[in-house]
Amino acid sequence: MLRITLISIFIYFLTAPIVFAQNKEAYKQPRILILLDGSSSMVNEWSNAQTRFQAAGNIVLRLMDSVYKLNNQVEFSLRVYGHQHGVPENNCYDTKQEITFSHDNYTQMSLRLANLRPMGVSPIAYSLREAAENDFTNDRDYAYSLILVTDGGESCGGNICEVVKTLLDKKIAFKPYIVSLVDYAPLKEQYSCLGQYLTAIKPEDIEKAVGVISEGYRKVFAVPIIKSTLQVTPIPQPAKIKTVATPAIKMPEREPTKEAPPKEIKVAAIPQTEPKPVAESKPEPSSESSKIKVETALPQDHFSNLRRFGFERINYSLFWSTVTPKRKIVPELTLPSKETEPAAPKQTTAQPPEPKSVNKLPAKSEIKRAIPANQTIQAATTSITLEPAPETSLEVYFTDGKGKFYNSTPPMRLLDVKTGSEIKKFYRTIDGNGNPDPQTVPPGKYILSIGKTGNYKTKEITIQAANKNKVTVVVTKGTLIFRYDDNPQRPVKEFIASVRKTFEARSNIYQPCTEQREYEPANYHIEINTLPMMVRNIDLDFGWSYTIDIPEPGFVKFTNTNALGKVSLWAPLGDQFAQFYFTEINGNPNTQTIRLQPGLYEAHWRDNQPRGMQNGDNIVKFSVKSNATTEVEIK
Repeated sequence: MLRITLISIFIYFLTAPIVFAQNKEAYKQPRILILLDGSSSMVNEWSNAQTRFQAAGNIVLRLMDSVYKLNNQVEFSLRVYGHQHGVPENNCYDTKQEITFSHDNYTQMSLRLANLRPMGVSPIAYSLREAAENDFTNDRDYAYSLILVTDGGESCGGNICEVVKTLLDKKIAFKPYIVSLVDYAPLKEQYSCLGQYLTAIKPEDIEKAVGVISEGYRKVFAVPIIKSTLQVTPIPQPAKIKTVATPAIKMPEREPTKEAPPKEIKVAAIPQTEPKPVAESKPEPSSESSKIKVETALPQDHFSNLRRFGFERINYSLFWSTVTPKRKIVPELTLPSKETEPAAPKQTTAQPPEPKSVNKLPAKSEIKRAIPANQTIQAATTSITLEPAPETSLEVYFTDGKGKFYNSTPPMRLLDVKTGSEIKKFYRTIDGNGNPDPQTVPPGKYILSIGKTGNYKTKEITIQAANKNKVTVVVTKGTLIFRYDDNPQRPVKEFIASVRKTFEARSNIYQPCTEQREYEPANYHIEINTLPMMVRNIDLDFGWSYTIDIPEPGFVKFTNTNALGKVSLWAPLGDQFAQFYFTEINGNPNTQTIRLQPGLYEAHWRDNQPRGMQNGDNIVKFSVKSNATTEVEIK
C-alpha cells in the first residue's frame, strides 16, 4: 500500500508541471505589427516643430508603453515602407521588416525609430501583402494584429482592400487600427476595409488615439484566444507507467471493436507543425504609377540641361502645403517658340561661410496668394430637387453647368441665413458611384460655404423637412500658376511640373511652368523637376488661383582638372544630409557645371583606398545662390 502511495506521489510531481505548462500554452501569444509610413511627406512639420515622422515615433512608443501595462508578454514588430529609396525612383517594392517580433523590445524600437529617415513613395498594399506572407507566418500559435501609422494613401496603384480580403483578413485575430497624422476625410473611406480609423493631428490627439486602441486591446487580452484543438499535443512519457493489472480483469465477451488498445496509440507520430502554405506571387506595381520621373515622360528638349550633366538620381522631401490663396486671375501666357539659354550667371568664389547649423534647409518654394481680380465672394448658382424620405438630409452636387459633374470632396459649412453662424461643418464625401453621401441637417434656410477659402457661397437655400434635399451647385475650376519668387516677370521656362490627384492613379498632367492651367478642385501631388526635386501637396479650391513660387536657381562649377570619377551631392533632409544626385568629375571644367536650387550642399567622394579601409567619404561643403555660380575644387 505504501509503495502504491509513493508511486502515485511520484507520478503527480512528475506530471504536474507538464499539465500546468500545457494549460499555459493552450492560448495564442498576442503579436502586434506596427506598419509605419516612411514616405517623403513624413518629413513635413506636424506640430510644435515636430515632423510627422517624429510624431509617428512618439505614437508608437506611447502605444507600446500602454499595451505593456495591459500585458507585458505582447510581442511587437516594426515594418516600414518608403524609407529606402527616394521619390524619383518610385520604388513600389520599398518595404522592410526593421524589427522582428519579440517582447520587451521598447528600447530596440526607440533606437531603430531614431535612425530611420523618410524619403520615398507609399506602397501600402504591397507592404500589407508582405506582412501577410512573411510576418504573419504562424497563426496557430500567435494572434496577430496590425497598427498602421500614416499621413496619406496608396501611391503605387495597389488595391488595399483586395489584399485585405484575399490575404490579410485570414491572418488577423483582433481589430487593426489606422492612425492618420492628417485630417483628410477621403482617407477614412480608403481605409474602411482595413480597420478602425483614428486621427492624431495635434499633440493632445495622441492620448485619445492610444486610449481607444488600448481599450480595444484590453477586451482582447481579458479573454485569451485558445489555440486550435486540431493538433494533438504528445502525451508525456510518464503516462506510460505500467498499470498492467487491468488486462487481467475478465471482460464479458462481445463483438470485437476496431479500436486499437491504448498502448498502441502513437501520438508522437502526429506532426507537430502545420505545413506552410504556398506563398502567392508578388504583385507587379502599377505601370501607370511609375511615371513620377518626369524626365522620362516628356520631350527630350525639356530636360537637355539635366541630361547633359549626367542626371541620375534625386532624393528629396515632400512638403505638404496648407495655404489660403486668393481668387484666380487668368492672364494670357504664351510659351516661347524656342527655349533660350538663361543669361550668363555671375561668377563668385567658392568660399561659402561656415553654416551655423547643418539643419538649415535649402530655400524651398512657397505657395502664395494670387492677385485677385476683385474682392467679391462669388455667389454660386444653385438648384434644388426634393425626394421624400424618413429623415431630413442634404446632398451636394458640383457641376460645370454643361453636363459634367465633379467628384471633389471639399470641406463645407452650413451657415444660418440670418446670423451667419455655423450650423454644421462637414466634408462633401462621395460613394463608389460618385454620388454624394447624405448629411443629416435640420430644416431651415441656409447658405452653403464651399472650400477652405470660402470663395464660393450659395444664395439662400431652403432645406425642407422629411426630404432628401439635393442641391446642385454650378462651379468653376481652380488654376495653378508657377513663378520665380524674386523675379515674377521672368518666365519659369527651365522647369516642368508633374501634377496628379493625390488619391487617384493614372491622373498625371505635365504642365510647363511657363503656363497656367485649370484643374478641378481636389488634393494634388505636384513635382517640379528642379535639382533637388521640389515636391508639393496642395488643396485646390473652386475658382481660386494657387501660385507656387520657386527660388531662381544658381550653378555650381567643379573646377577640377583631375578625374575623380563619380561624386554624390547631398542636401539637408530633416536633421541630416541626404543624397540626391550623382555627377561625374572627368577633369574637364567645361562639362562640370550643374544647375541647383539655392541652399547649402555637400559633395561626397572616395579616394582610391585599399579594400577594407573604413575612412569613409571625403566631404566638402558649399552653398549656391540664385543667379550666381559657385566654383568648387575638390581636393
